[in-house]
Formats: sequence, C-alpha cells, structure tokens
Amino acid sequence: MTDQSSTDKQIIVDGAVWILPQKPDAAEVFKQIESALDNGAVARIGVLDAKRRRVEILISGRTVSSVVLDACLDPRPSEPSI
Repeated sequence: MTDQSSTDKQIIVDGAVWILPQKPDAAEVFKQIESALDNGAVARIGVLDAKRRRVEILISGRTVSSVVLDACLDPRPSEPSI
C-alpha cells in the first residue's frame, strides 16, 4: 500500500484536519469555501477523515476562525527542492 498522505490535499478548519478526496476538483472546493467565508454563508464539503472514511463538514463563514487550504504543492517552505 502506498502512502498517500504526502500527496493528499487537505482542509484544516479551526485545527481539525480533513482530507480532500480525488473528486471533486480541489480548486472548486477551495472556491466554495472562499465564497462562504467572503459572504458569511455555509459551505457543505465532502471530505475524508483520518481513517479515510467519507464524511461531510459544514463550514460557516460567520463562525469559523481559520481555514487552511493545503493544495500539497512542492516544495514546502520547510523542505528543500531537489
């Protein structure tokens, strides 16, 4: 079994880490979250939990204090490029 953790795109909402599944496209999910944050709306996002089970999370643009969108682009600031 290959380790996908290094290539997973993630959403970190108020410290909780969620993995984006391969579909839908991460760019569309990021746009949906950004729109909710900009407009004080709610984004319903299908994600995977730490055990890779499919769940849905609701992100409220009015109440969430932080959202990190990790697109898994390399190299990371803490990693040297090769």
